[in-house]
Order: sequence, then structure tokens, then C-alpha cells
Amino acid sequence: MSKSSSRTPLIRRPWFAFLSSMRFAVALLCLLGLASVVGTVLKQNESMTGYLVEFGPFWHPVFQFLGLYDVYSSSWFVVIMLFLVLSTSLCLWRNIPPFVREMRSFRLKATRQSLAHMPHSTLLPPLAPEVVQRYLEVSGFAVKSVHRDNGEVLLAAKKGSANKLGYICAHAAIVVICLGGLIDSNMWLKLGVVSGRLVPDATTLVAKEFKPESRLDSGTLSFRGDVNVSEGQSADVVFLNAGNGFLVQDLPFMVTLRQFHVEYYDTGMPKNFASDITVTDKATGEKTDTTIRVNHPLTVHGITIYQASFGDGGSKLRFNSWDLASPQAAPTSMEAVSMNDFPFKLRQEDYTLEFGELRPINVENEDEAAVADKSWQQKMHDVRSVNQDQAAMRNVGPTVTYKIRDAAGQAHEFMNYMLPLKREEAWFFASGARSNVGDPFRWLMLPADRDGKIDTFMALRQVWLDADLREKVAEAAVKDVEAGRRASFKEAVQQVLRLFSEGGYVALNDFVAERIPAPEQEKMREFFYQLLYAAADLSLSEALVQSGQSAWGHEDPARNRFVLNSLDGYTGLTRYPAPMLMQLSGYSEVKSSGLQMTRSPGQGLVYLGSLLLVLGSVFMFYVREKRAWILFGAEGMRFAMSANRHARDLAQEFPQHAAKLEQLHKDLHHDEQ
Repeated sequence: MSKSSSRTPLIRRPWFAFLSSMRFAVALLCLLGLASVVGTVLKQNESMTGYLVEFGPFWHPVFQFLGLYDVYSSSWFVVIMLFLVLSTSLCLWRNIPPFVREMRSFRLKATRQSLAHMPHSTLLPPLAPEVVQRYLEVSGFAVKSVHRDNGEVLLAAKKGSANKLGYICAHAAIVVICLGGLIDSNMWLKLGVVSGRLVPDATTLVAKEFKPESRLDSGTLSFRGDVNVSEGQSADVVFLNAGNGFLVQDLPFMVTLRQFHVEYYDTGMPKNFASDITVTDKATGEKTDTTIRVNHPLTVHGITIYQASFGDGGSKLRFNSWDLASPQAAPTSMEAVSMNDFPFKLRQEDYTLEFGELRPINVENEDEAAVADKSWQQKMHDVRSVNQDQAAMRNVGPTVTYKIRDAAGQAHEFMNYMLPLKREEAWFFASGARSNVGDPFRWLMLPADRDGKIDTFMALRQVWLDADLREKVAEAAVKDVEAGRRASFKEAVQQVLRLFSEGGYVALNDFVAERIPAPEQEKMREFFYQLLYAAADLSLSEALVQSGQSAWGHEDPARNRFVLNSLDGYTGLTRYPAPMLMQLSGYSEVKSSGLQMTRSPGQGLVYLGSLLLVLGSVFMFYVREKRAWILFGAEGMRFAMSANRHARDLAQEFPQHAAKLEQLHKDLHHDEQ
């Protein structure tokens, strides 16, 4: 059995037939197509935190294990491509020799019977073989003649044999394109990780602190990495995502970002952005100043630099802050830098401020009823929607995100608008808070005063928190009350203000629910609210005096709106999950440019494969293989034609050639007629 197997030609063995079969190749192509759909629908190479938020704790590790977050570099995708290369290469190995033989062959063994049974065959008046051969050559055929022992002469002609090259080029294109893709994939990186030669680092943040086993030298065959460079800063490395960590790829040059430019559409979406950079060669010190923008990359030492994204590069921020445990109305000034952490101590407690990105431009729909009803993701979707009413879109100014983390490691995330937002007929300073990254922000809306500032609200808050100032408000509230009821009425006003200062509307409702009999709760709640509204108006007057502001006329409807909105805002502030309130007051923007750098030696192979694919399509669909035979024998001149495809065209062409040969016979023998 082993001897018989050893004598079996390789291309006839079952495993070879299976691997080189069309069914196997088509199955692989279908798998690659499905994988490409996943890679197109699912955003690739995003942050793992974002994937966790989007898919949840159950599906996230499943998708991560399957490599769906980086489909085109996943192990199973690379294996499928390797098998496709193997299958197509074996198919070429098996079929190229017979194709070449077929292209060279004139099929000189055709007999009278086989020609007579062809669908396109006829007997024609005899002509000299030399004349017919010349006619076929003029018609574009390659002709070969053979004289047989029985006296017959066969002319075999063909044209369009290059049609077979189409199949060869198309299959070769698949091989070449896949090889180019494999060379440019991170297959070599994954092999290095699997072998232990490379160790991804998931904890180190600074490039120079990466260990040698987590670095690649500038001679790496292929890579695709990213780096963010702030204005005035330089980078000579890129970071490669290795799945469970990062590797640092050294570059043979240094990139310095001189300035970043960005233009916006009226909707607030980026219209164009570009980076003015200086590239310094490490070996020669030569410097090159240039500008790269989207779709206009720069190639240096075989490494192409693309303009990929932009963001905040560490802007200087200025805040006004208030200790929420203190009634003080005057803010404390604070300076910080975005994308950085700042530890601080408040009331003997340790905290850390972790600042995120500053977004100078935020376009929103002013027709929306309230910020509180929409998550940040929903608002960003509205900004990107092309169906929004452009007249309702407005730039609402800068926002900044930050986290406040306590000593136990618990953190809340906040987003702060620098400018007030218009909701219905009033303006509010908005500050969102959430405990989990996947949750929508819960919005604290603090009313802006007649000057568009938060100062009056904070002064009003001071009145409500200060017992002495609440006493003055209560005195003013009972000034016109008759003497016999003044003491009890004053006590009621003080009680309402004290309860409200401790917990807003919630504290009042809890007091009524706990202390008042059920049948009288609704009546007492209404009484408390009336006292509160009256006392709140008097509190505003006192706050204006305390802050040195001019009087605000009671005839102004904006005053009443401000009082009501202040009551709502203060209630929300008592539930605000932070030890202090921060309001962005100014900034000095520093932009950051996101650069993607790639070394793609397989790119040329992909272009070559694409060219082969185009040539293959041209040969297969536009080059038609046709064959003709003319047999000179005892029965006369037998003319037959065949084609591997396009039978309809041959059905029209065959009678034309037959008619021309008959006419040629008449022209040459007209003297005999």
C-alpha cells in the first residue's frame, strides 16, 4: 500500500485535490467575506473600555477572545488567508501546465467525423490550402497545417488563446494580494509575542519607561502604530496595539508638531485638519518642514505618516470652585492642565482630580427640551446627524470632563459647560455627573443671573446655608404680620428655610411624610411650598445686598423664573456627588495631532495583485478563444469552428466566414462559370 501511494502523483492524491479544489477556495473566500463584514460593522482598534461599555461584561470578553476588535490581524483571519494562499497556489500548480499546453495546442488530431459532428460545421467549395491559410491569417487566426498519410490536408487555426491567461492572472492576483496582506499584517508581531520574544506592556504610559522586551527597533519589517503629539512637542516612537498591551516601535526619525490647524463646518463637524511638522533624521540630522493633512500623507524612510485624528494636547484650564460644605459665595480660583492628574486635600480628605479632554466646540440643537433628558452619546449622535435642522444648531462653547477620585479609589465623572445653555426661556450652567462610564450623565442645571453669571445663585445659596442670614430673611417675611401671629409665623419660615437648606425639596417632602398625619400631608405640603416661594424671593433680595449688586425689580418676569429655577438647582446641588462644585472660567488651548505611521512593504504586492486582477478580468471577459479547422479531403473542403464561450457570437460569426470563403471561391473561379 505504501509503495502504491508513493507512486501516486502528488496532484492526484486526495489531500492535494481537496486543498486545491474550487469548493475549498470558495469556502475560504466566504469566510473572509463574513469576517470583513464584521470588521466593517464593528469599529476596530478602539479602547477596551469603550468596548466594555458597549457590549457589557458578558459579551466583551467573548468578542475579545474571538479577536473581533482587530479582525484583520486576528490569528484565525491570518490562518484563513494562509490557507487561501495555499489553496490558490496548489490550484495554479495543478492547472497551469494543462492551460499552457492548451494555449500552445492547435488540436491537429481532429478527424473528418469529429469535425462533421460539431455544431458549427459545413462543406464548402474547395480552395487551395494556401489561399485558405492566408484568409485565416488575415482574419487574425494563428494557423498551422498538417499533411496526412491518406492525402488529407488539415488547417488548424486559433485566436484568443490569451483567454486562459485570465484564469492564471486572477488566481495569481489572489495569491499576490494575500501575500501582501500577510506581510503587512501584525503576524510577525503575534509570532514574537507567542514565542516570548516580545512582551506587551499594559501598565507603562511613558515610552522611555518601556522595557527592552517591549520595544522594537527601527528595522521592523512592517508595522502600523499611532502616536499623539501636542503642539511644540516631539515623538520618535509609535505605539503598537498588541491586544493585551502595547509595544513601542522606534522610528529612524523624530516628528515635531509645530502647529495644528482645524476648520469646521457650520454644524461643528471638522471640515479640514492638518499638521505643520518638522521631520528630523536621526542619522544625518537633516530637517524637513512639511504639512500633512487627511489623504495627503508623507513618506520618510519607507514609513508613511498619515493625519489620523486630533484632540486636546494638554490645555491650560482655569476654574472657579466652591466647597459644597461651606456657605461661602466667593469662588476659589484654580488652574490645571487637561489630560493630567492633580492631587488635593479638602477638609482633611485626600482626593485626586483626573482631567480629561477639553472640547472647545460643541454644537447642539437648541430646540431640545432639556439637557437632562439626553445622554452625551445621544447628543453627539445629534451633532453628527445630517438631518438636523441647521437653523436650530448652535455652538454652545467649550466643555471639559474630569473625575474626582477619593482615597478609597472611588470616582465620579463630571462634564462641565463653560457657557450657559438656553433651555426654554432661561439660561443655565450645566454640570453632568455619573458614577459609571456606561451611564448617561445626570445634569445639574444652575440658573444664570441677569448678567449671564452664576454669582447670584451662589450668593442665594450662601443666604440659605447661613443661619444668621436665614434669620434676617425670616424677619423680613413677618414684618407685615400681626404681632400675635408673628412669632409662630417666623418659626415656620425658619423651619422651612432650614429644611430646604439641608436637602432642598426632598428634605421638605421627607419632613411632611414623617411628621404630618397622612390626611393633612397634602395641605401642609402646599403651605410649606407657599412659605418657601415667598421666603425664596426675600432670600434673593438679601443675596443681592450681600453680594453688592443692584436691586432686581419684582416686575421683571425673569426674576420670578430665576427664583423658581434656583429652588430646583439648589435641590439638585444637595444631591451632587462631589465635595466641590467646579465651573470652567477660561482656558488656553493646546491642540494634539493624532498621527498614524505605517511601514507597508507588502503594499507594492497588493498593487501588483490588483493589476493582475484587472488583467485577468480583461482576458477572461473580453478575449474570446475561437478555433477553426478546414479539412481538405475526398469529400471536399470541410469547415468547422468552436468556441469555449460566447456561442451566440459564434453562431453569427461562423456563417460570415463560410460566406466569405464561398465568395472567395467564386472570385477565384469566375472564369470557369
